[in-house]
Amino acid sequence: MGQFITVEELPRYAPGELMLDSSAVGKADFRLRVFRYAPSDIWVPPSENYLIVLYREGATAMNRRVTGAWKQDHVGRGITTLLTRAEGSNWRWSQDIEVSHFYISPAFMAKTASEAFDRDAQHVELHDLLKVEDPILTWIGDQMVQEVAAGGPGGRLCYDALALQASVHVLRRYASVQFKLPCSQGRFRPAHARLIEDYIEQNISRNITLEELANICNCSPVQFARKFHVHYGMRPHAFVLSRKVERACQYLRKDRLALKEIALLSGFSDQSHLNRIFRRQMNMTPAEYRRQYMG
Repeated sequence: MGQFITVEELPRYAPGELMLDSSAVGKADFRLRVFRYAPSDIWVPPSENYLIVLYREGATAMNRRVTGAWKQDHVGRGITTLLTRAEGSNWRWSQDIEVSHFYISPAFMAKTASEAFDRDAQHVELHDLLKVEDPILTWIGDQMVQEVAAGGPGGRLCYDALALQASVHVLRRYASVQFKLPCSQGRFRPAHARLIEDYIEQNISRNITLEELANICNCSPVQFARKFHVHYGMRPHAFVLSRKVERACQYLRKDRLALKEIALLSGFSDQSHLNRIFRRQMNMTPAEYRRQYMG
């Protein structure tokens, strides 16, 4: 496999009339270009970027080969073609067409995937799709063209927002993402800690398993327990019990619910379980806590 070609080099292999370029408006790692092409039969070397083609005007039979056999379909406005990076490709069509190209850098896609899924993305690969009817991408493409062409106030901000929207949409529907395995040493990232704590709060009324919590961070249960102890200074089970007791305290301070009802709402198996854990952590019974607080 030869060296990857850049965005600037692409017209050498796919010659066409350049109608629009976002380089003056948008970010370099998500670039938009609009081309008008005559009928062509071309070979394009592997690219350093992911390529998304949105057909704007004209309609034609499109033949394309990436690896293996040729694929053929009919394309026109509203159709999108996706091509992952690092693969050479042959293209052949017989009618005039106008298209938008999205060139998206691997670094930008990995960063967006990490933020979207809150996990460190190691590798992103787009599905090889010759024809997809996607009105969302068509709409985003039209909006980006308008922003670049108009060049009005806030254009850069709007363009970058659209680029992010397009990238998240592509990641959700047309990409395979390989994530880095988290390190079992050290503390959790702040975002992971928030996810863990939010998950516990939202599921406090039931029995939360170690496997559930480990899956949030893509850890094995053993890795998670070790990392959890470093971060919080206690085992996951002890932390969950402390949150259950805190939830019971909230009910005891503001509601006149029966203790057996509070026990179930706070995630204890029964009132006896609540009494035992509550006394161990608070050095008093739930009834004594209620009297002390209300009295």
